[in-house]
Amino acid sequence: MRKRPASSGARWIAGGWQLLKTRPGLVIGSVLLMYLLVFLTSFVPLIGMGAGYLIAPILGGGVILIFARIAEILERAEQEPLAREQPIGFDLLFSQFSGQAPWRPLLGLGGVTILVNLAILLLLAAFLTAAMPEGGMAALNDPETTDSERLSQLLPILTSGSAMGIWLAVIVIYVLYLSAMLFAIQRVVLAQASLTEALVTSFRAVWINWLPMLIFGLIWLGLFLTIPLTAGLSAILLVPWAWAALYAAYVSIFPAKDVRADTGDVRADTDEISG
Repeated sequence: MRKRPASSGARWIAGGWQLLKTRPGLVIGSVLLMYLLVFLTSFVPLIGMGAGYLIAPILGGGVILIFARIAEILERAEQEPLAREQPIGFDLLFSQFSGQAPWRPLLGLGGVTILVNLAILLLLAAFLTAAMPEGGMAALNDPETTDSERLSQLLPILTSGSAMGIWLAVIVIYVLYLSAMLFAIQRVVLAQASLTEALVTSFRAVWINWLPMLIFGLIWLGLFLTIPLTAGLSAILLVPWAWAALYAAYVSIFPAKDVRADTGDVRADTDEISG
């Protein structure tokens, strides 16, 4: 694991673009297909949203392998120009469902997401129960109460001064959660890390590199602000690009044994791909 300079935040985004433009159809198609499958899974009776959370890291692991394969081809293309024509199939998206793949820790990452979201919901529910006037919760659960009436009851409470501490706690929980998850899938798939090791290593990598991560996040915040302006169409490009940029960041922070200078280049040899 390396500590990267502040300028790496922008270089990771450039590296992600290099990956995306090499195989745009594959990258965009695989990421969008992943989200579509997670969305459809949420409609399965009984298991619903929970199943979506569980399969998302497994499909995400397939996306990571696609990026690793593209990076390997880019590396080989320096000596073998025809390597750029080597096909990569969408079947890699489903590669982590096989018995030989580390699907168990990936499933565990989905479980962590469920637990974190459940904890936040319980925290908000406890606050509302304490803050609502007597009979307020019963009124919210009344089938005859309209959504606008529920909103008019909840909004003053959720925007009150006493609620600020709860929202701050929610932000802190999500920041810690995202830090632990940001590189966890990559560590499991590319380095065969256990669930705990992947979460701890990801957390350390993010906070050791907090400055380039901050720049990385601010740039993405600016890019994602274009989504409402384009009626959501820019998300078709930005979301896959973000996944590719995170892979570029991973390669930069967790390099090959033969360490190269940080030029924003995401190409990697076999040792680098394997973590």
